[in-house]
Formats: sequence, structure tokens, C-alpha cells
Amino acid sequence: MHMLRAATTGVAAFLGLAPRQFDADSSVYVDSVTGLKFASYTTNNQIIYRVAIPDPLPADFVYDTVLQIVSPIAVGWAGFAWGGSMTYNPLAIAWANGTHNVVVSSRIAYGYYTPPEYPTATYEVLKTGTHINATHWQVTVKCKGCSKWGDEDIGFSELDPQYQTTFGFAYSNNQVDTPSSETSSFGIHDSIGHPVYELEGAKNKDFASKVSALQRRCSPSA
Repeated sequence: MHMLRAATTGVAAFLGLAPRQFDADSSVYVDSVTGLKFASYTTNNQIIYRVAIPDPLPADFVYDTVLQIVSPIAVGWAGFAWGGSMTYNPLAIAWANGTHNVVVSSRIAYGYYTPPEYPTATYEVLKTGTHINATHWQVTVKCKGCSKWGDEDIGFSELDPQYQTTFGFAYSNNQVDTPSSETSSFGIHDSIGHPVYELEGAKNKDFASKVSALQRRCSPSA
């Protein structure tokens, strides 16, 4: 369930990567509020995880991404794993803080305990596409460091739309311990999943300018 761009077919198969030979779990979603096109997946309890990427992509696969999470208000926290598993890859953990603010925390997990902060991946909440209403909270964030990670010793993983991509998600019905803090501790998840995304459908022309415009706009009313 990793997303390493494989050098050979055998390596790709070993890592769970393959050309487009199966139907993906994601679908294309065009967000009228942000103007971005996403690959979108909805869980059984109606949490939505959406990913948008640039078009074209740089040859080194180091690029900004946009993650959008839409969650029922009753969910305590919702997490997204860029590497398809809950360990050794960038995690985005999001939760509502009160009735007007959504917090996104950058983490990485090494075992079955609260994942520590992960400064290598940074998230910037975009005002447009982030709000809370009576039934749901939604957050839209730009991530730096979520398209490629790793080092020379363990190797690098990267998001390559040439392959179907397995992401991971987790959520809990319990609130985090300190909702106002990005460094809050929180309990174990209630459920996890590993949906397969088709990232060709997440590509956006003029990605940088579109995302920059979102940072300047006012947040839409809930």
C-alpha cells in the first residue's frame, strides 16, 4: 500500500502499484467553491477525502498538493495517510476546534501510539473551502512535502499519476485532548481504510495561481 514509483514491473507489483487495470475507488469532483478538480473518495460514514495536484508535474515529483476533508460534525478527528498506511509516511490529522476553526496537524507514525509531529510536511489552511456548519466541518489545505518523502537510506516514495495510488484514512468518534493545539494528543482510531485513487483525474492546469488566489479570498459562509 505504498506509492513508490517503480523501476520495474516486479517491484511495482511487490509494492501494490499497478497500471490502470482495476477500477479506482475515487471519482472526479470539481469544486465550485475553490475551482479545483479533485480525485474524491467518500467513506462509509460519509467522510470525504479529496486530493488535487498540478498539471504538468515536475520531473522530480516534488510539488505542492491540496487536500480537502469534509467530515460529519460528530467525528472527533479524521486522518489521511499520503503513503497508504499509518506508518512511515506523511499524515494529515484534522479536527474541528469550536464552531469556527478547523485544525490540521502534520504527523508521522512509527507505531501504535500518538504520532509525533512531522515538520518535513507542512500544511497551510486555505480560507476558501474551509468552514464549519451545523452538520459538517470542511478544511482545504495546501501541503508542501506530501508528494515525495523518504531519504537515501530507506529510499523515496512519490505520488506518480502513472499508477493508481493507494491512500489511507482513519477516524475517531472521540475528540482530541486539546482541540486548539496542533500538537494535541488523541486516542486510537475507530476505523481505517485504504482506497485506491486515480490521480490523473486530480490534475489542475494553472494549479499554483489557483491555489494562491484561494489564500487571498475570504472564507465562504457556512
